[in-house]
Amino acid sequence: MDLGLLTRVEAQLVRQEWAERVVSPAYDALRPEQRFDVMKKDPYVFLHVTRSFGDDESEKTAEEVSASNAAALSRLLSANIYGQVRGPSLYLYQLQFGDHQQTAIIGDVPLAAVKEGRIIPHERIRPSRSLHLADHLEKIRVQSSPVALGYEDDEHVATIISSIQNNESPILHFQREDLIEQKIWSVADVDASALIEIMRDKYAYVVDGHHRLSAASEMWIRNGESGSFGKLFAAFFPLSELKISAFHRRVTDMAGHSLDDLYKEIAARDFSLLPIREGEDPQPKASGEFSMYAGGQWTTIKPARIHPSEIDSGLLQRKILSPVFHIDEAGADNRLQYLPGSVGLKHLVDQTDLDGGVAFALHPVPMAQLLSVADRRMTFPPKSTYFQPKVRSGIFLVHR
Repeated sequence: MDLGLLTRVEAQLVRQEWAERVVSPAYDALRPEQRFDVMKKDPYVFLHVTRSFGDDESEKTAEEVSASNAAALSRLLSANIYGQVRGPSLYLYQLQFGDHQQTAIIGDVPLAAVKEGRIIPHERIRPSRSLHLADHLEKIRVQSSPVALGYEDDEHVATIISSIQNNESPILHFQREDLIEQKIWSVADVDASALIEIMRDKYAYVVDGHHRLSAASEMWIRNGESGSFGKLFAAFFPLSELKISAFHRRVTDMAGHSLDDLYKEIAARDFSLLPIREGEDPQPKASGEFSMYAGGQWTTIKPARIHPSEIDSGLLQRKILSPVFHIDEAGADNRLQYLPGSVGLKHLVDQTDLDGGVAFALHPVPMAQLLSVADRRMTFPPKSTYFQPKVRSGIFLVHR
């Protein structure tokens, strides 16, 4: 069977006059209170469709959240916010923030190609999160948040993309308050055929959306690996254009330790601890070290020894989060919070000062290490990397 990696997608696109209002800011770049503030101000922002179970304590079950999400989608469709379903096509999707620019090819990936290992993950998932997303997809039967994939740079692909951008006008062009400029181009059939052929035998790395990939695969399996759920909505970026940030951690309590006991527990596991002076940047300087914030004080934590293949997030989980705080990787008790590097360390400080607990700042994973781990079919713990700017939800509706 000739699977191919990239196929055309049938989608509805948000209308230009609605785009700035509807297309959501990056979900995990906003704190819960910020998400609720955005949703409260506008009933048509796509965040209403993508809310997760656990965001709103007034909704006690995942089924209630899914029903609310489905109602929000119906509200958007009833308001004629989206155009008609377009015939099978590819699109280009460009995001620009400041002087950083990245452009993806938007299309579908056959899940049969995923099953054969053509799509390579680099992070493990939290099974409960994946199942919630699968249930959400089963309820609303729409994919709108493309899984971001990275491919090795290809001169022929770059030439086609550049030609389209230089010679065609975007069909959508907008910018929200987050200052991410976004443009969409429709790819002519002849160029789409060329891109599909060039990408046919390639492999791609999951950049963002491990849980969405798992959820789509789960829905495919539920439907006997056949039917409309056999494709994954995806955005293909060249690896050279991707920018990795860290994913920081915050534990919501001290696990019964005093601050002095916490220092002793960590030091006993072959770490050196050095207080960070006031006014000094607490951001970790390199891979292999962490910054910990507790009791109003930043502290640099360095392991006495580290294997070259050791991953920072894995080391933190294995030697500190698990034995000292009794937190498992699956996060079953919800005591571990993840904060993308894009929010800045000030938020880690503010949240910890307000609610207590302990925060850990990590250094971004080097791209070479990520690819090395992925190529060996090994994986990082969940939420080890954060790529920005992130693909947005609400531009496309792909009905399954």
